[in-house]
Amino acid sequence: MLSIQIAIALQVVLKDPPGDFTSIGAVAQSFSNDVVFSSAIIVDIIMNVIDESIASVKITMPYIAGLLFFHEGPAVIAALKKLRTKPDVLIVHGCGINHPRFAGFASHLGVVLNTSTIGVSKITLCREYVKPNQACRCVPLKFKSRQLGFVLKTTIGTKPIFISPGHRISLQQALHVVQRCVIDYRLPEPLRLARIKARQARSSVLDVN
Repeated sequence: MLSIQIAIALQVVLKDPPGDFTSIGAVAQSFSNDVVFSSAIIVDIIMNVIDESIASVKITMPYIAGLLFFHEGPAVIAALKKLRTKPDVLIVHGCGINHPRFAGFASHLGVVLNTSTIGVSKITLCREYVKPNQACRCVPLKFKSRQLGFVLKTTIGTKPIFISPGHRISLQQALHVVQRCVIDYRLPEPLRLARIKARQARSSVLDVN
């Protein structure tokens, strides 16, 4: 699996594709025993939901730090396949190139699907930064002197989030997209909504059982 990630990292493109990102997708997961529920949504530029889907997949590999794609990837891909349209860019709850092998969940997913992806997470596996102390302030996220993304404090009274390009997007554009999506909460709105939908899907199954 490590060799697969090394190969994925060599395929990552950190350049913006032509055109604008007018539709933004997000994926998030929730778990119940050996099943992962993945929620995929798409919003327009004013954060209206224009498409959404849910998929549930049995977990075949335990969670191992740094190998998140192998744990959650099948469910995410299943949810994305159920969408009627394809987003211009996809926000993934996980790391992008801010990863020991520069191939986090968002990067791996982006290469596999050949789509623009951004990793947004509450923690990072690579951390060299000065903690931002003001809302809306961001600072570079580095590892071994290489910039891998940004640390953004989105709201007062919350911890910062980590933003990193996954695939087919630049550092600055990844930050710009996430900043556009921040409204009143710590997480960007598409990702926040996807997390809510994933938890609701899990809860509905538990209620039936």
